[in-house]
Amino acid sequence: MKHFFTLSLIAVALSANAQLTGTLTVGGANPDYTTITAAVNALMNQGATGNVTFNIRPGTYTGQYTLGAIPGTPGTIIFRNETNGAQDVDLEHDASSPSDNFIFRFDGTGSVVLEKLTFRPLDHNYARAVHFFNDLTGLTIEQCVFHGSTNPSGSAYFERILVHCDQYSVNTDNNPQDVLIIDNTFQDGNTAIDLDGYGLNGARIGGLIISGNAFRQQVGTGIRLNNCSGSISDNAFSTTVGDWYVGIRTTFFDGGSQIRRNDIQAYATNGCTGIEVGNTQSTTGNMISNNMVYVNGTGDVWGLAVYNLWDMKIVHNSVLVAAGNQFQSYAFFHLSNFADGQDALVRNNIFANNTGGLAYIVNVAGNVLAEDHNCLFSTGGTLSSVAGSAYTTIAAHQSGTSQGTGDTDIDPVFPIQPDLHMNNCAMDNMGEYFFVVAADIDGDARGNPICDMGADEYTASTNAMQAPTITILASDLPYQLGLNASFNAYNWSTGSTSPTTTITAGGNYSCDVLDANFCSYSINITVVVDINTSVPEVSNGVVSIYPIPASDMLNVTGLVAGAAYEVIDVQGRIVLSGTAQPVTAIDVRELSPGMHLLRWMDGAEPRTARFLKQ
Repeated sequence: MKHFFTLSLIAVALSANAQLTGTLTVGGANPDYTTITAAVNALMNQGATGNVTFNIRPGTYTGQYTLGAIPGTPGTIIFRNETNGAQDVDLEHDASSPSDNFIFRFDGTGSVVLEKLTFRPLDHNYARAVHFFNDLTGLTIEQCVFHGSTNPSGSAYFERILVHCDQYSVNTDNNPQDVLIIDNTFQDGNTAIDLDGYGLNGARIGGLIISGNAFRQQVGTGIRLNNCSGSISDNAFSTTVGDWYVGIRTTFFDGGSQIRRNDIQAYATNGCTGIEVGNTQSTTGNMISNNMVYVNGTGDVWGLAVYNLWDMKIVHNSVLVAAGNQFQSYAFFHLSNFADGQDALVRNNIFANNTGGLAYIVNVAGNVLAEDHNCLFSTGGTLSSVAGSAYTTIAAHQSGTSQGTGDTDIDPVFPIQPDLHMNNCAMDNMGEYFFVVAADIDGDARGNPICDMGADEYTASTNAMQAPTITILASDLPYQLGLNASFNAYNWSTGSTSPTTTITAGGNYSCDVLDANFCSYSINITVVVDINTSVPEVSNGVVSIYPIPASDMLNVTGLVAGAAYEVIDVQGRIVLSGTAQPVTAIDVRELSPGMHLLRWMDGAEPRTARFLKQ
């Protein structure tokens, strides 16, 4: 009996220390591990055999998780949401210094997957989510949501990078390899992704794919790469809070690297750059293609800026500098002040500058080997500058540079900007097919042998174009609805023939336009009214409304007798109005079911309260 008891204890001990394998649960009812911390500790202490999947159940998990080289014979280690929505699993940490500024940290870990998780670094100054370095092969971050700091300061920006690799600081050449960052959403933060590889003797973070992500409201940079190779493709960048913002910035991103089919819509409080690429060191096959770049600022604004290039093809990009300092804003800027690789090819692009600044500037002429079939457009008097010589017309540019035989200076208009899709009857089929870019930003096949310039392959027509949806507050009504491009003639569905029309409700509107090239078509705009207004909602108990939900009568107490009130529906329309009584009874029987807003004046201050009509 004694021997049996001893053997049982040994068996329990061996079981407790067995290497992890298969699928395990975290959190919720009867889990394998109650917390992510417990799961990570078990993984690092006991090791793994084969693939291990941690299914994390819905909830908020507060903590930090550090993984190094995992003992045993691990396969792929997966941390994933057990359900299908990233919003169900929140990973939070409130850092207090650079040393604890991360939620997940990987140091030489093998293959790891983070899938459908929400990351919320909570500190205003220290707000990094994922940090990794050293010999890591096969990190995948997929369908996750990242919420960063809203700190607007550019100081110590590296503490507010959401996904960060700083191998350059580690100063060893065992760069991470095969990093995939796909189909995620990055909200706020100074920088969304910053991967800084070790580059001595051509070392790179190789096999990098950043694709299908949404980058929203970053202050400083969407993606920054140094000493990497791979592709940045099919991402969407948007910001209205940029402070010297750069959508994509790369140095030593080469060895056949691609930047393609990205859509950048950037507004900045000062300077702004869409894409900046430099130092493709003595490598071949590099390309920037099919990108749409809209940049809007008050200082120096550059659309596509490049320098120190080797074998770079810049093909089929649409670039618009919408606003900025006229004298320092350029749609295309090759800024090297010395002879570099001298083999850049610039072809089938649209470079437009609505600030009156230059569409095209190259400081050293030979740094662009071939330039042809590009649209160079500026609202100013000077179109381009090459090697210090300024050209006011396409003919002068062609004669002075001996390039650009197929160039044009037609206004591309971009009717639904910041979306840069086209409908220009004067520019249709002005490009020349280039075999390395057989499809456009939307996957539509390019014409052959003639095609369209820019990122969009289109067929000019009188059909309607759908402009981006506009969301406004109920307090903004009545609202002056307009278009972001300028036209020669307007005919609104409201009857107005002015550049703007006054609307009093949300809904679908259209405008028939005649553009600068005498092309005519319609533009449709959907206006959504958000009844969650910025007006303070009553919460002090002085005013009360009941019953909620209301089906027949809504009773309101606490309003000043004689004060005017309004009821607003989800489209922002005023559907009821009246004058308050000591007890105000509002007949809501004719209202449509759904959320409504009650709005009134408290002296000089507007107040609101929401209620549900059943």
